Amino acid sequence: MDKKRKWAVRVLGGFLLMMAVCTVISRMAASLLVAQVQVEKPGRGRLSYSCEGEGEIIPAEEVPIFLWQNQQIEWVAAQGSLVKTGECLVQFRMEYLQQEIEKKQAEVEQLRLQAAQQQVSARTPERVPSTAGASMHLEEARRQYTLAQQKAAAAQAAYEQFLREAGKNAAAAGSSGADVKTGGMDAGNSTGAVPQEDNGGISARKTGEISGEQAAREQELQAAVQETQGVLEAAQQAVLEAENAYTLASREDAAQDTNAANAAQAAQLGVQSVEVQVEQAEQALVRLQSYQESGGKLCAERDCIVLDPGVQIGAFTTGAEVLLTGCGGWKLKGQVAAGDEEKLKVGAEAEVRLGTGAKKTVKITSIEKTQSAGNTAGGSGNETGGESYLSQGMQSFWYAALPEHVEVQGTGDFLWSTEAASEKEYEQIIPLGALREDVNGTYCLILEEKETMLGTVQAAGQVYVKVLEKDTKNAAVSSTLQNTDRIIASSEKYVEEGDRVRIKD
Repeated sequence: MDKKRKWAVRVLGGFLLMMAVCTVISRMAASLLVAQVQVEKPGRGRLSYSCEGEGEIIPAEEVPIFLWQNQQIEWVAAQGSLVKTGECLVQFRMEYLQQEIEKKQAEVEQLRLQAAQQQVSARTPERVPSTAGASMHLEEARRQYTLAQQKAAAAQAAYEQFLREAGKNAAAAGSSGADVKTGGMDAGNSTGAVPQEDNGGISARKTGEISGEQAAREQELQAAVQETQGVLEAAQQAVLEAENAYTLASREDAAQDTNAANAAQAAQLGVQSVEVQVEQAEQALVRLQSYQESGGKLCAERDCIVLDPGVQIGAFTTGAEVLLTGCGGWKLKGQVAAGDEEKLKVGAEAEVRLGTGAKKTVKITSIEKTQSAGNTAGGSGNETGGESYLSQGMQSFWYAALPEHVEVQGTGDFLWSTEAASEKEYEQIIPLGALREDVNGTYCLILEEKETMLGTVQAAGQVYVKVLEKDTKNAAVSSTLQNTDRIIASSEKYVEEGDRVRIKD
């Protein structure tokens, strides 16, 4: 009986020992086969952007200086040179300046002569009006018409007087003839003898002669009336023609007066125009003479550095050339890569590394976009973070004051970097390493607990998300994730949905 009991105890002890060994072996296998993961919970927050690039030290104020027009450059300050107040920036050639002064003096004199000539042209020209002759012809025609009227009236009056006298004579002659005829008949009737010719016959003959003279006189007077009437009509026509000629002459005089006034006005305007040219030429001459008095030197009005001379020695200026200078201290100008424009904000801090190697923190005071034709940082297609800094079209730059206790002797380059938080605050921020993709979209794995025969185990579950924005570390997403979910941010082994995992100690 004791042997059976001992044997049972040994069997039980061996079983328990075997179970312990198997447990240890299974735990060791689990530690080797089950992936260890690190988890994080989704939370509300902002993304953080990292930006970096190159820049240059530039003057705080850029001052353009326009060069004198129509001059020849004898010497110009080199780019990057520091010029004190009153020192020469540009020396113009004095011999050429003297030639320009002489040309301008001749131009002024010539314009003055033109002005005098225009003043003579502006005077009203002397002339005899056309109406003077036309008026004389009209007066003569009217005088001749008056004479013709008088002659016609006289002829008509003479003819009418003749007719009245002829009527009276005819009436008297008729009365005398009747008396003669009556006496003869009485004599014949009383004596019966043939009548004899007496003084009555003689009177009849005289009457016939007088009638012939009267007819001739009548014809003569009628002819005179007709002739004077024709002269009167001709004189009247002459008056009408003279009046028309006078009217036309008046119109011609008015037109000539208008043309003369217009010509005088145009000449006067020409005088004013030339006087303006004279004034401009005199001002230009005074300006050239002031250049000559200054010795042909264009000097700096305050301490500055020459950023761009704008011309070369020997060149002739047109008035469009600009010498660019910098004044008022120094400031930083950082170049912003494409895609980073929206990330940087005024007031953000940036860390700069100057040429001396020293690191300084500055605050961005402004951000501007300008048209740029090349790399303003002095590089030649240099790249940082995969972004080319060779400007193409519009380029963004940020500006900041030069850090205190930093002295520079001229322009120079620097490197900069900054961390900028996003303007928007997102509801769900998860680690960027938690994102995965498949044919259905983007997802992440979370830690889930499942009940098995061996007890409660931890496994990976799948949740699809919509990525809203990313930075270098995190991603803003929209999903069904809860704030209590534990997202698998990283794992020491590749994990898929359903795989057992355990949190790394």
